[in-house]
Amino acid sequence: MDLTSLSVAFFQGLLSSLSACVYPLIPITTAIFGAGNVDKWYKGFFLSGIYVLGMSLTYMAIGLVAAFSGSVFGAYLGKPEVIFAFGIIFFYLGLGFMNILPLPIPNLGNKLQVKKSNSIVYPLILGIFSGFIAAPCTAPLFGSLLIHIAQSAASQNSVLPGVLQAFAFSIGMGVPFLLIGGFALKLPKPGNWLNAVKYAGGAVLIAASFHYLEDLVPGNFPPVDYRISTALIAGIPVFLVFLYLSRIMQLPENGMDKLKKAGFLTIAAFGLFLATAPFAGIKGNTESAAVTQEIHWISSLEKGMEKAKKENAPVFLDLWATWCQACHVMERELFPSEEFRSWVQKNKVVMIRLDFTEETPANMEITEKYSVRGLPTLIYISPEGKSRILLGYQNVPATMKKLEEFTSGTGQD
Repeated sequence: MDLTSLSVAFFQGLLSSLSACVYPLIPITTAIFGAGNVDKWYKGFFLSGIYVLGMSLTYMAIGLVAAFSGSVFGAYLGKPEVIFAFGIIFFYLGLGFMNILPLPIPNLGNKLQVKKSNSIVYPLILGIFSGFIAAPCTAPLFGSLLIHIAQSAASQNSVLPGVLQAFAFSIGMGVPFLLIGGFALKLPKPGNWLNAVKYAGGAVLIAASFHYLEDLVPGNFPPVDYRISTALIAGIPVFLVFLYLSRIMQLPENGMDKLKKAGFLTIAAFGLFLATAPFAGIKGNTESAAVTQEIHWISSLEKGMEKAKKENAPVFLDLWATWCQACHVMERELFPSEEFRSWVQKNKVVMIRLDFTEETPANMEITEKYSVRGLPTLIYISPEGKSRILLGYQNVPATMKKLEEFTSGTGQD
């Protein structure tokens, strides 16, 4: 679990708390559980912390469901049609965050008017239920996070990173509650600046949709060698100019004005997509591919297994796809590494690589036989026919440790 993902989730939560749906109710909510009316700052901070903990439990539970679904249905999360659907969802969420397209927004004010209590259990329970009540308000940003959580769980075969990201999101969303309840700070009154947050946040989500849709385009866009120059010359200027032209501090006056604003913000989002392209992943790598070609790959499972049987040798089976980002990372890092090539030579491993880009009857048969749940999937088959499965890719040391364990017959899948 890297700090970058946690930081992004935290700022998504903070941005959600600044949405027009949640922000005006923060002082009301804080007053309901009494954190803003205590005589000691640490008491208010404690009550606010309990409330935020309640919200965290809700969002962590939702994150756990998303992570579990990702680990179960990971084989489908990288398919082109699913990636396209995610891109469209992000685009819609972006327009919904700007209130240009409809999203279900609850009336939080009425739902939070409940009986007060001095028990610390009360802010905890209120936080738990507030997390559910506020969920539609956070749908654009938290929904995009849930998609990322599901995909991460599918590639890493672990639900823990997703739960931690959901927790970081809830902490970010809880920052204003802690500031008001703990330090009696007065947040700025809702105004035009909230419109700016709304439109800028929507542009970020639309830019994310462009990154998803770019995965469906052959090669890299913009080209890798020109990403930095494109970001500086085109990306940043386009983003700033069209963000300014969209008048993000003002609400649209009519339907035509709303359509115009949506168009300008979409162009601004495309500029943001270009500006962030240098930080995006790279599809394929000619240099690492050349190094990988030093390994003799067999593209037929039947021929590979027949060769292994004749030589009484173990088999290394790599299931990959062109749309699998972790597969490309593994190709750049693992296969060219000295550790991996030494392991292959030392154990005289028969190397088989199968393309799972398309869903074919043969691939479905392999999926069922080896219980494939996502890509990349690495399968080690001993000379005796015992198979060991490694789902996802972390790094070279962790993967090589597993492969050494598989070779020696120790460890667990």
